[in-house]
Amino acid sequence: MSDTFDSIYPEFLRSGLGRLIELDSRRELLTLFSALEHFRHDLHGQDAGVGILGVTHRYVAGLNLFRSMGFWLVNPEDMSFILTVASPEGECATLQKTVDEQVKAGRFGVALRRGGSVMFGMGGVTDGPPGLLHAMSLSQQAVGMFCGMLHREAAPVQEVAFSLLSLLLGECADALATLRKTKQLTHQVNTLSGLLPLCAWCKKVRNDSGYWEQIDKYITSHSHTTLTHGVCPDCKKTFLAGIGAKP
Repeated sequence: MSDTFDSIYPEFLRSGLGRLIELDSRRELLTLFSALEHFRHDLHGQDAGVGILGVTHRYVAGLNLFRSMGFWLVNPEDMSFILTVASPEGECATLQKTVDEQVKAGRFGVALRRGGSVMFGMGGVTDGPPGLLHAMSLSQQAVGMFCGMLHREAAPVQEVAFSLLSLLLGECADALATLRKTKQLTHQVNTLSGLLPLCAWCKKVRNDSGYWEQIDKYITSHSHTTLTHGVCPDCKKTFLAGIGAKP
């Protein structure tokens, strides 16, 4: 895993975002685009989901929007959310409780359909602390989730900061999906490469557990290949010859 913590670019989001209010400052905008390109580079330099979220956390923190935040990954086996990166660490239990409540209230479903964020707790002190729930998804298929508890005081150029947040989380979702697909393909290549024990008589394949199974079942279960059946010319001739030989 590459080390991203010597990069100066997350600090630009902290120190330079406020200056974006001067939208005629071409130099600042170009620096922002450079920072975003370095963000993409840092993301795709990671070889694990926790690394991708760690990089994203560092950049999102530079927006100065949240007093605490957490990133959840989707477990593809049961589609549950797993809290993977959070800060400060002492807020993990509170963040998890908040997310459970918001998911139960249906707000994550709304965020997923929007492909963006949903605000909550904005009605005042009695409505709980203000926060934001953001889906990390591609084509409405969730790969993760972000929750941040907002500062009571509005951040400078907050509208721009929220737009940048969606951009950062969108890039994060893309990197997570790409990593997952790469690992799936690597697993398939590793599974279907090398020596494959095949019975010389019945053509069954010995699987990893030592059991013999039909080769079509083995291929289907170890790859995304869907098999169809037909009859080759040689077998067709043999079959027709057999029919013709019957009295």
